[in-house]
Amino acid sequence: MNKKLLGLAIAASITGASSTAVAVDFTAAAPDAATIATEQTIGASGMIVNGALVVAEFAAGFSIDDTNVSYIRYNITGGTFAAQQVDTGTTVDTGVTGGIQASISAGGATTDSYVIYQVVGLGDDVTPTEKVAYTPTNGIVATGASVSIAYALYETGSDAVNEVNALAGDSGVLIDFAAANSTKADTVTTPKINVTTTTGTGAVFVGGNPAIIGAVNTTDATGVFTNATGVGADTAAVEASANLTVTGDFTFTQDIVNNAPNGTYTTTNVWAEAGAACTVVGAGTAASTLTANSAVIPISGAGVFQVCATANGTSLIAEQTFTGSYVSVPQTGYSAETTALTLGTLTKNGATDTQDLVLTPNGAFANYLRVVNTSNLSGDVSFQLTADDGSVVTGVSLGDIANQDSASLAGQNSTSLININDLYAAAQMADPTFDAGKGKLRVTVTGNFGNILLQNVTVSKDNNTFGTF
Repeated sequence: MNKKLLGLAIAASITGASSTAVAVDFTAAAPDAATIATEQTIGASGMIVNGALVVAEFAAGFSIDDTNVSYIRYNITGGTFAAQQVDTGTTVDTGVTGGIQASISAGGATTDSYVIYQVVGLGDDVTPTEKVAYTPTNGIVATGASVSIAYALYETGSDAVNEVNALAGDSGVLIDFAAANSTKADTVTTPKINVTTTTGTGAVFVGGNPAIIGAVNTTDATGVFTNATGVGADTAAVEASANLTVTGDFTFTQDIVNNAPNGTYTTTNVWAEAGAACTVVGAGTAASTLTANSAVIPISGAGVFQVCATANGTSLIAEQTFTGSYVSVPQTGYSAETTALTLGTLTKNGATDTQDLVLTPNGAFANYLRVVNTSNLSGDVSFQLTADDGSVVTGVSLGDIANQDSASLAGQNSTSLININDLYAAAQMADPTFDAGKGKLRVTVTGNFGNILLQNVTVSKDNNTFGTF
């Protein structure tokens, strides 16, 4: 799992990250842990989180006398001290004249995960409800997982060493990790491929060109910081830029020379634009590279980017689902992130018809299908077969069926009678795992034209009677 996915998983469990870099107040009903951006490069030795992000405030929980010595112990789980702790690391920040005097009794060395302070009130007792604020000297070393801190007050030094007989205590998460931004594919309504017009059948979109083929949405998180003194982390902070690679069949965008596609590609034919509707060719950021099967589009910053493409009006547009890979170019100190995306789906607006009861292939009765193109346009015909167990085979071309001369059917024409045995054989050629068993079939026919009719004819065993559906 990459660090961004790890951060998203951790972020799902956080109940409200701080919107500003302030001390983590463990006297609150729901303390807000300091949330650090997972996009930062974390070396083998970890990273140092410091400044206001690691200040921990606890209620004293028991009075601290201004004459008698008490002991405070801090335990770090999931991290270590970044440097030798010093005596001034503990203060009382409210309600006490002079605060407290603190000096280290044990622990607190670099790479330690605990420290014990000998403390005494200055000028007055510290009451149980007053806060003790602890700032680890030079911060805490974290490795990308959450870091917790525990506070405990003891009457004697030996109790503090052995962690027994605590007078008061509290604990919680001090440092969490989450992504500064996240990228996903937004749902879009793509126009259908128009196969019902006489101009460029299957080469233009319904409503004309260009068309939206996807949308990418990068969102900044709130309350996520760098590991320094509370500097906010967002897309601009963690990414210098990003590249969106869209994969699909882009042959419909190739250049036209002498009224024919010539296999070259102009990059402005695929582009991304922020929040617009893909109505003007090249209105946003053009692809840096464009080939028959991919487009690379530079993207910068957070927001919603529509992915647009224009068809040349001659090359056929393939039915397909575009996929994407969003790869960030990191700022110094951050790591590249890769997010896989599923973008828009293109389908045809051709006509379909279905017969829900087609007799068992190679059964006792001869069963035939007849396809009629009731439009005035020619177009290809294909079949989808569904068995009783729900298994499906799609894209069986009319031209692959025995005794059928072409995949195309002219306007106002009909096919000869198609024996269900021949259709089933073609389906098994398309998908050898498809098996109708002893069950019946459902058959859907699709034509790349405006209107279609599918008829089902059954002939009796002695050829004396037949039925149509």
